[in-house]
Amino acid sequence: MTTSDQDARRLPAPARAAVALEQNAGLDRAVDALRRATGPLDTSALGAVLRGEWLGHALHPLLTDLPLGMWTATSVLDLVGGPGSRDAARRLVGLGVLAVAPTAVSGWAEWRRTDRAIQRVGVAHAALNATAALLYAGSWTARRRDRHRVGAVLALAGAGVAGAGGYLGGHLTSARKISSRHPAFEGPRSQAAEAGPATPALPDPTAAPLSAPHPSGSDVVGAIAAQHAKITALLQAVGAAGPEERGSRLGELLGYLAGHEAVEEVLVHPLLPGGDAQEAARQRVTEEDGIGQQIDRLEQLEPGSPSFSTQFALIEEAITHHAQAEEREELPQLARALRDSDVSLILSALEAQEAAAAGRRGSFAEMLVAAKNDVRLSMPAPSAN
Repeated sequence: MTTSDQDARRLPAPARAAVALEQNAGLDRAVDALRRATGPLDTSALGAVLRGEWLGHALHPLLTDLPLGMWTATSVLDLVGGPGSRDAARRLVGLGVLAVAPTAVSGWAEWRRTDRAIQRVGVAHAALNATAALLYAGSWTARRRDRHRVGAVLALAGAGVAGAGGYLGGHLTSARKISSRHPAFEGPRSQAAEAGPATPALPDPTAAPLSAPHPSGSDVVGAIAAQHAKITALLQAVGAAGPEERGSRLGELLGYLAGHEAVEEVLVHPLLPGGDAQEAARQRVTEEDGIGQQIDRLEQLEPGSPSFSTQFALIEEAITHHAQAEEREELPQLARALRDSDVSLILSALEAQEAAAAGRRGSFAEMLVAAKNDVRLSMPAPSAN
């Protein structure tokens, strides 16, 4: 999850601050401590409820309306309601403070499944919201003691801090597209969101890629991003599965991931132009090698063991970061560099590997080797001079 220095300079000042938080390694100690503390939210039934899996999309944005709405109404009453509205304002402040706990826990459940850059912003977002909650708690206490003017001032200060926290929350959901969703929402709108603003619009994944009249580089970008969205859904399915189902869910994920990675390694990375794009491609290959090593360790563990959950969380974070970095650093440049023959070859290979995913067996390393061989066999033979 990176933003180039040149791109960052074009951002408004608040957005530059959010990007700086993403890159601030000084927050990693807090991130690591909170990852340990929130570990039970990753695979437990409670975590699934808090992420809104029963609802179809993330629960946290919905819950934030409760404290923020009540606190906003409080300040309206303070400013225009007069003395007769003081009891109502005090009750609204108190109810908003009570709503903080479930709202915060739902946010931690969401935060737990993001990559490190996002988690750094999430820590700052949570710190600002906690400060706002303390200011509102102080406002409630002051009102209980008939110090209504002090209570109103503390509420306004809390609103300012909550606004800053809300900006970071908006950065996460709107700019970085961080939000749980039901796997059924893998249509073009959600895939376009995953691709980010710099990525061309994605095609309808239900349409055969080669049926388009003139497939282009943007079709390749769309197909790769659509597979990234599918991988995200498969990761979530493994995380949400019980111990008895986790092994089969993992097999589905690794079979699909092997085909996707094979196409990228054999066809996509070598076609990127030189310079920064090739350097980014080398970084992605290094990441893929590291993910493969982590998967190899995971395959040695019992699916029901705590060690499995810990190792899988590391893999999920690495895959998520890898896909997001690809979509922001490589794919826009790839779309401009591909020839028509490259486009058709990559789309055909992605389609074939996706169709073969369910039939793959063995370890991830074995499936990856087999998938790469299949991709190479699909390539046209070099013409003789």
